[in-house]
Amino acid sequence: MQKAQRLLDLAALLLRAAEPVSWRDIQEQFPEDYGGSEEASIRKFERDKAELLELGIPVRYLSGDEDLAAGYLIDKDDFYLPDLKLPPEDLALLYLAGSAALAGGEFPYARDLAHAMSKLSFSARAAGASEVAAAAARRLAGQEEEEPTRGAVARWLEQLSQAVAARKLVTLTYAGAERREVTTRDVEPYGLYQKGGAWFLVGWCRLRKALRTFHLARVRSLTVNPAAPRTPDFTARKDFRLAEHATREPWEYRNHPPLACKVRLEAPVAPEALASFGPRARLREDGPGQLVELEVTNSRALVRHVLSLDRAEIVAPRELRAEARQVLQALARRAG
Repeated sequence: MQKAQRLLDLAALLLRAAEPVSWRDIQEQFPEDYGGSEEASIRKFERDKAELLELGIPVRYLSGDEDLAAGYLIDKDDFYLPDLKLPPEDLALLYLAGSAALAGGEFPYARDLAHAMSKLSFSARAAGASEVAAAAARRLAGQEEEEPTRGAVARWLEQLSQAVAARKLVTLTYAGAERREVTTRDVEPYGLYQKGGAWFLVGWCRLRKALRTFHLARVRSLTVNPAAPRTPDFTARKDFRLAEHATREPWEYRNHPPLACKVRLEAPVAPEALASFGPRARLREDGPGQLVELEVTNSRALVRHVLSLDRAEIVAPRELRAEARQVLQALARRAG
């Protein structure tokens, strides 16, 4: 039996069972796969359990008691998602986001996402909305031209997702954001996230000796350490939280030492403009307007953001005001 078919049949057996399934019963159900020597059969079964766990299917052994026999089971509460109880419009947005991710062609868990979306489409509440959302996602995906690196990024996402799970070291050839200086980095990959249509890797850079965020569009080559594929190369930091990095704004990327900045927003101030500075910005009233105080480690990104807003001005520090003035003067010269 092919391994993929065996894993599916094993998961189905354990999910259908009303009580834990003994090792002997499993051997009887899979005589060709687990019917050899006891030691080899157990090793093969343990490898299959590890494969199922990587797929999000946890197989547990229950020691049993006088009322329940010992054996293996899949905890249905851990395996099945609860009913989300979302209204139709929220289901439509969820389906739209999933459709856009699939249409982009770079999502590393496309098979799992497609399976989840097929379940959504069975919902009577989402059936009508899913067609509209899928069509909208296709239109959105068609608005952007195919990027030359899309195929490479898709391959790197798959490799990186496996490296994150197995805690394997990766080697990147990477072009920096400022001067596009190309360097080779050994990185301990901690996590991946998507933001603004782009994919990012967060990990410990052994060259910089610090946590760094890498834009996958700037990666020129990538290799995963092939040695001892089932043995981790590093131990992840216990204080690492991917959400903290995924919610960072561009001016919070660590390109230089922290810089205290102030931005004035003239009235009337739109709520969207205030929210655009992120959750860590400090806001206080400044006459009829608002003053935004924030710590910046990528000043160029803050300048770009402020110049994209209406009635916004960098107040401090002086060097950042001067940088914004230079950008505006360059734009004025280009406009003639």
